[in-house]
Amino acid sequence: MIRANFFILFFLTSSTFAQNKDEKLILLSEIKLCELKLSDLKKQDENLKEVEVVEMDLCSDGFVEDSRFENRKGYVSSLYPNVIFQKDSYGYYISKIRLTKEFKGYLPDGTYININELTAKIVIEKYSKLDTWISRGCSDFWSLNDDKIYFYVAIDKSKEPRYPIDKAYYITKKIEGVDIVSNCYKYLKEKEDSPLYVIDGKEVNKEELKKFNAEDIETVTVLKESAVEKYGEKGKNGVIIIVTKASINKK
Repeated sequence: MIRANFFILFFLTSSTFAQNKDEKLILLSEIKLCELKLSDLKKQDENLKEVEVVEMDLCSDGFVEDSRFENRKGYVSSLYPNVIFQKDSYGYYISKIRLTKEFKGYLPDGTYININELTAKIVIEKYSKLDTWISRGCSDFWSLNDDKIYFYVAIDKSKEPRYPIDKAYYITKKIEGVDIVSNCYKYLKEKEDSPLYVIDGKEVNKEELKKFNAEDIETVTVLKESAVEKYGEKGKNGVIIIVTKASINKK
């Protein structure tokens, strides 16, 4: 109980991970990478603007490319302050989001961040598995990443040698930006071959499914032959219908 109370106190008192209730904040979990299209953004905001993006994980000379997204070009909307959208390099889906230094809101896992107050130390305390500093050598930034979310710290070029990294020096530095990236080719291929998941009447993807534990589930129903009849083409690989205990208790 003492440990649980300490955990709660930490998040209530932290200026970086504590929410100001008066702020209107962005929930990134509502932005579905590889499902949201650039055309959808344009429908939401007719004033959507194209902007140049400094790729913090790539070389500034433009020689190295990341095939998961259209490099160095993005789109901004007044509906999503301090968020830059980038589409995949071979289609029309949004596959990457850049969060600028002024971003305040919730990451896809529900964590609140205020990047302007975020340091590498705070990131590592929250995400211990990210305690590996990576740089391409030609990049101007170190990154703490798991290949899906990237937290960037600017490299001090006056500090030599660059390698091995002086963690004690950089761990106190501010985060300059955050990238959230998805491989749309891989995602769409897996989605095409996967069954449709429905939880409490809502269609969900695999990432949302991972949020539920076995003890949260009341019943699981698998549809095969009748899946297409009930759910159309989306059910061609079968449908798994899950009812949670929480939904039962609400009734």
